[in-house]
Amino acid sequence: MRKLLNRIEKYLIRGVVLGLVTLVVIQAMLTQNPMRFYLSWGERLEGQQMEYPASLIGEEEALQPQPAPEEAVSPWGKMTISLEDYSSLARVKVLVNDKEVATFQERQVKLEVMAGDVVEIDTSFYDFPIEFKISSVSSNLAAPSLNQCYNSNQGIVMIGKVVVK
Repeated sequence: MRKLLNRIEKYLIRGVVLGLVTLVVIQAMLTQNPMRFYLSWGERLEGQQMEYPASLIGEEEALQPQPAPEEAVSPWGKMTISLEDYSSLARVKVLVNDKEVATFQERQVKLEVMAGDVVEIDTSFYDFPIEFKISSVSSNLAAPSLNQCYNSNQGIVMIGKVVVK
């Protein structure tokens, strides 16, 4: 009986040591970007990267002189959000800074937004996927951009923070 317990103890110690070595090796592999994508399930589930207009400015635009303060443009902009597959969904709410400002009684919703406003769409009432598109924006609106598409499935989709040029 003593021999059997010694054998089990030896295998348990080997298993624990092997497990620790495996853990250290895998953690070391997770420090490399390509390996992390394949080894980490959470990495693959991450959302899409948000592109801000600041990262889209070309070098020649960045080097041009900026307008003087007296030439400042209005902080207000206009945008239109439209449903892609439906003519209306009355229980879909458009939220600006967490306050309901419109619903999709029609196919399109026109919004007047200010720089820094956060625009979201609440589709939590419907249990099927809904696709939205930014169908028009005023000329002074840098983000969200024209023809950007968003999908929501019984939740809240963030259109983004409004950036005015």
